[in-house]
Amino acid sequence: MPELPEVETVKRALSRKVTGKNILNVESNFVKIVASPDFKIFKKNIIGKKIESLSRRGKFLLFHLNGNKIMISHLRMTGHWLVAPKIVKNKFIHLIFQLSGGQAMAYSDIRKFGRIWLIDTKELEKFKPILKLGPEPLGTEFNFEEFSQKLAKNRSRIKVVLLNQQVVAGLGNIYVDEVLYESGVRPLRPANRLKMAEKKQIFEVIRKILAKAIKFRGTTVVNFTTPEGKGGDFQKQLKVYGKKGHKCPRCKGEIKRIVVAGRGTHYCPKCQK
Repeated sequence: MPELPEVETVKRALSRKVTGKNILNVESNFVKIVASPDFKIFKKNIIGKKIESLSRRGKFLLFHLNGNKIMISHLRMTGHWLVAPKIVKNKFIHLIFQLSGGQAMAYSDIRKFGRIWLIDTKELEKFKPILKLGPEPLGTEFNFEEFSQKLAKNRSRIKVVLLNQQVVAGLGNIYVDEVLYESGVRPLRPANRLKMAEKKQIFEVIRKILAKAIKFRGTTVVNFTTPEGKGGDFQKQLKVYGKKGHKCPRCKGEIKRIVVAGRGTHYCPKCQK
């Protein structure tokens, strides 16, 4: 958390609010949030830059600046962006950008796990965290043949495989649980033993659920908020994630919670085979 739908929601909201704005100043109370370069260099190189557009790759948010610069943000577990005429400082707000037009943009992160990089545009193709990502699940590069082959070659449990960002970019714990429930596949099944029809179902459901989650502005389970300070609404649509002990919406059986690769995993033992 945040996963692809949340980062896409943030990207769209920020695009409306900060595109075309100039960065007048930046201050920080925790300079290690900027992974690279050193904060003094970061500040020197970003002041005066114009935010020309924003994009997303997997769970990474990219601010495209003039002067052939890109600021990359990864929210990790608790990071989020805020935009307002004035930012009220607190100990969780680690970066504040003063923008033209009387706006300010801030990065807040309770656990301080998120990171920000400033790179030259030409360095993007060599930026390792993004370079190793798999295809975008909502893009044309995500095709069933390649997806099926990756599953067929992998003996790991399907839950683990879908969490692997090299297989498909942007999926996280919440949406993998929901995808597997909707597909009727148990999270402990070895990926290479899935039937072709099951793999096809998973492939199609990934697109369906992510698109729906974006429509509902993502999922707020703990603290995800949009740059306007609003929560997502997809948590109202969740069928199994966080529903331990609840009745399955399909068969009325009991939703179970297990741990798979260190991640809390929710599923219906009756519906998911």
